[in-house]
Amino acid sequence: MTAIATPTATASAERVLRELWSFDDSDMPVLPVDSVQIAKKLGIQVFETELPDGVSAALTSRPNTDPIILLRSTDSINRKRFSTAHELGHFMKRLDEGTLDEEFEYVDLRGKTASLGTEPDERYANAFAAALLMPEVAIRRAAGSDPDPIALSQQFRVSLEAMSIRLKVLGFA
Repeated sequence: MTAIATPTATASAERVLRELWSFDDSDMPVLPVDSVQIAKKLGIQVFETELPDGVSAALTSRPNTDPIILLRSTDSINRKRFSTAHELGHFMKRLDEGTLDEEFEYVDLRGKTASLGTEPDERYANAFAAALLMPEVAIRRAAGSDPDPIALSQQFRVSLEAMSIRLKVLGFA
């Protein structure tokens, strides 16, 4: 069996932005990126609901149905945006690998292991979400030479923690 080359999480997120998001006259993504609108364009419905303790979101699909993303209704709007983008990362990885089969039932949960960075699929989904919501080109333009994580987190509508990690990954910290 030959392995299918999967694009990096960043490359996949950049492709999704190019294909499904708006750009301004200077070829910059319109901010903030709305992960729920992108999910809808991919045919994925997003619902807020009560989820088990420790679970922020879930991507689920049953045979012959469109996948859905479930979000913890009590989470902050920024957390919901990141959780949606994270679940889109799982979806796009399956799509890119060719494992998104209508006859296959799956559930991906964004739980405690998502933030630990120990599971490859969770690292991929987090990297996808960061690249989708905080595109490198937009961060570099907005950050200048002395980035203010608080102002940037407000501009991109992500948590301060998510922005701080993104800035570190991009070499600002």
